[in-house]
Parts: sequence; C-alpha cells; structure tokens
Amino acid sequence: MRIGLVAGALAVAACVAAQPPEPDASSLGARAYQKCYSCHALEPGRNDLGGPTLHAVVGRKTASEPFDYSPAMRDFAETNPTWTRELIERFVANPDALVPGTTMLFHGIADPAERAALLDYLEHVSNQTKASDLSLP
Repeated sequence: MRIGLVAGALAVAACVAAQPPEPDASSLGARAYQKCYSCHALEPGRNDLGGPTLHAVVGRKTASEPFDYSPAMRDFAETNPTWTRELIERFVANPDALVPGTTMLFHGIADPAERAALLDYLEHVSNQTKASDLSLP
C-alpha cells in the first residue's frame, strides 16, 4: 500500500514538473487577454458577455458554444469547422479579414509575438481549469 502511495506521488510530481511555468498577471499573454476580457470570459460555459467563452477555444468546434453567433461566423464555421491555433492567430490578427461581416468589434493584434503569447495564455488557463475540475477520490 505504501509503495503505491509513493508511486502515485512521484507520478503527480512528474506531471507537475513537466508543465510549463504558470504565466503571471504581468506576462505578455495575460496583458494581451486584457484586450479580450470585457467580451470573453475564460470560465467554461460562460457565454453571458458580448462573446463566447475562450475556455478551451484551441481545438474546439468553431461557433459551437451556446451563443448567438453572427451569420458571417456561422458561414465561416461551415468551411473551418475547428479553431486551430493557426486559425485563431489569423482571426486575432485581423477578425474582419478572416471573417468578413463578423460582429466582433475588435481591430486585431498586429504583433505576432503578442498573439502567440495570448494563445499560450488561453491554453494554459484552459488546462489549469481542466486540471482543477478533476477531483481525487
């Protein structure tokens, strides 16, 4: 029994050590998210702001949250069924260029490093939420 507990503790420690460091509130990604937070929450299922949640957006089906998407975004989702990292980066760079007619009132983030940091931040926060949702017996 004791060996099993030690092995389990070592496995948890290895997983924690393998994760990238948590970005702090002053990180470039966290600062970039400040451009999004008035319309987009990070909590799962929270779609009560001006836009859908950004929780687990990378890899999610496009226009799949319970939210009233614009016709332009629904049309876009038909030919772009999944939010890949590359697709999100292009959208964040210039929403109107990628989805003409989008109702998202955002001019975009021109700096590629800032966009990459934003995506890193969104993925990190989503992964942290998923991990904290797990309960140990």
